[in-house]
Amino acid sequence: MTAAFDIVVTGFVYFEVYVPPDTPFIPGEEHFAPAIPIGLGGALNTASVARALGNRTALVYPRGTGLTDRAIDAVIADLGLPTVSITAPADPAVTLVMSRDGERSFVSSARFDAFEAFPPLPATRWIHVPGLAEAHALREPLARSRATGAKVSVSASWVPDALDALASLEDTPWDMLVLNAKEAARAAGDAERALTALRGAAVDIVVTDGPKGAFGIVDGTLIESRGEPLEVSDATGAGDAFAAGLLTARVRGAAPRDSIAFARRVAERKLAHRGGVAFDPDVYANLEVKT
Repeated sequence: MTAAFDIVVTGFVYFEVYVPPDTPFIPGEEHFAPAIPIGLGGALNTASVARALGNRTALVYPRGTGLTDRAIDAVIADLGLPTVSITAPADPAVTLVMSRDGERSFVSSARFDAFEAFPPLPATRWIHVPGLAEAHALREPLARSRATGAKVSVSASWVPDALDALASLEDTPWDMLVLNAKEAARAAGDAERALTALRGAAVDIVVTDGPKGAFGIVDGTLIESRGEPLEVSDATGAGDAFAAGLLTARVRGAAPRDSIAFARRVAERKLAHRGGVAFDPDVYANLEVKT
């Protein structure tokens, strides 16, 4: 297979609305906040960072004809990101982001029926899916691409039912699975145990643990990459940036230890800037993969 791309990212592009902290709910009343931030997330996070890191990158995503779809179209056009869109109902992926005391929670709407008529994925070296629910919905298209030589990477995301089912997988449908420590603990009972308990899900398994760094098994090698204390501007999209860095390193043939170390450095760059989408590619400039 001749790969047109290094990395294809496929999944929902979410239109995000950030609910101001301590928003009151009193029926019949209107309250004004200083600002209600909005943003984009989901598959666009990883795709934009992968492109900023110099990879030939494409985005495959469900696209409707709603107001949020038009906003997403405009941003993708500004980024110059090659895309393949899947016909979907209007506004197929919207999320409310709520934060308090440094923690975040989400209320999301996503039209998974958009994946029922999925086109063949572009020829690529790696396919990345930024969520377990999307990976399961795309199981057959991913298997077809994998049969032609593409490798498949999945970021877990917080989907309790899907996390609970990971340990029961036996056919290794993916080449790489990336989870954060909370997701890994849910899936395996203990974050470190995930490296052995989830071997039926993916060939390589990597667990991120915030400022502590990351650890995993890559190419059969047990790796640990310790983090350093950082001043965090915004944690949104840090896991997506880590995945983009990890895939970049694998595309360029880096050793397992260097791959995880590079992914951690990419995530650290993102933590110093707001938002998960790489609007300014210079944020990721001068990051070199050791090969």
